[in-house]
Amino acid sequence: MRFMRRLYIAACIALMLGTTACENNRDANLTEPYVYIVKDGFQVAEFYDLDQEPTAIVNIHRSGYFAADAVVNVAVDPTALEEYNAANGTSYEALAEGTYWLVEQSVKLAGENRTGQIKIRFDYDTIAALQANHNFVVPIRISSETNVNESKDIALISPTMLPAEIFFMPNREETIKWTSDSAYIYEKKLTVSVPFKNPMDCTITLDTSMAAFNKFGNGSYLNSCPADAYEIVGEPVLMAGESKVEMTLRIDLSKLPTSSYRCSIPVVMTANSENYVINADNQYVLIHLQQDGLMPTIVDAGDRRNKWSLWECNSAHGNTTATNNNYVHMIDGDTETYWHSGYNTSSFIGDNIKCSKDNPYIIGWDMGVAHNLVGVQITRRSYQDYIAGYIEVSFDGYDWNKVATFDHIAQCGGDLTMVGPFTYEFSGDANVQYIRVCVTNCARGTAAQPYANIAEFNALEINLTE
Repeated sequence: MRFMRRLYIAACIALMLGTTACENNRDANLTEPYVYIVKDGFQVAEFYDLDQEPTAIVNIHRSGYFAADAVVNVAVDPTALEEYNAANGTSYEALAEGTYWLVEQSVKLAGENRTGQIKIRFDYDTIAALQANHNFVVPIRISSETNVNESKDIALISPTMLPAEIFFMPNREETIKWTSDSAYIYEKKLTVSVPFKNPMDCTITLDTSMAAFNKFGNGSYLNSCPADAYEIVGEPVLMAGESKVEMTLRIDLSKLPTSSYRCSIPVVMTANSENYVINADNQYVLIHLQQDGLMPTIVDAGDRRNKWSLWECNSAHGNTTATNNNYVHMIDGDTETYWHSGYNTSSFIGDNIKCSKDNPYIIGWDMGVAHNLVGVQITRRSYQDYIAGYIEVSFDGYDWNKVATFDHIAQCGGDLTMVGPFTYEFSGDANVQYIRVCVTNCARGTAAQPYANIAEFNALEINLTE
């Protein structure tokens, strides 16, 4: 019994000693607390021009011993700017006093709160007037009775004002392939966004016309889908407090033309009620509806000169087909040769044509047999002489149907040095034997005799029987 009592007492003593040892050593491996600026050094603070109180946030962090409270002070320090410039070979300048102020001059990190914020508010007009070179900064330094990480104790805040942009989310261009047995309805989500919470309701203006899309100058005039084949479902209104609005482009595939290999639907953002800047790189969504398995081919590629014959031409320079300026060179497969309009008394045809809407330069071709045409390609001569015109097709060479127009000022974004080839798509017609180019506007020559030329002309067809 005495032995058992001694054993019990020894066990209790051992337990007490073990407990004491644990309590005395639990903090032995914890590091000392330190405070520092999370993103130290030079940093750009971006604001949008709708923000009337531009405010930068500097995050302060506490590391090490978790239970230790820390009060961190912040102050504008010109010597911090001098030190940074000297260490980094930079030449940043301090913003003038009175153009900014510290909202907080200290922050307390207590308990389990490891991170706090210091706010710097800027004068709107000052920031709006700054250049985008990020040369002006507010230099700040932190201090504390807690240890400060001296390698992360300063920050240079460079404010910049950005335009408030609105844009379509990607994908901006998509091809949907369909067949006669496809589901009738196809839906495409349309998302318009801003990189901030919209402060008030914003109505967006959308345009689905090819005229709106062609202004982007992408080198191709597209065939429009029938207007009754699609609709935009949902209100184009970006609500206050939201950063995006979603709509749906609903397409009825049963109403698409089977005579064409593809047609297209552009959705172009043209305006908004808040006058946000529309991002030029994400201003539209373009949907192509393409019949699966169909691709256009060039009519009589490599052999047009032998199979086609001139139907009409009211202006050409050169008195023989061998002359470089003659009309035959627009179908010879060689982009270094060209048709040129008449420009003096030695012209072969039509030196008095004025190149206008009422009196255009016309070159028409008989392709010999009927084709299902869906487009044309035109390569301009490097002199960039012609600007605008239209394409017509005919079954008999007498009754003509205008199927496409072109305007290189719009199509090339004003860059008339672009030569192509440029593609112009239109709905197919299986009974087309005659095709002609009509030039209505020119960029060179005189008012009495403007010049036009075309280096190469191709017709595009599809075979619906394959």
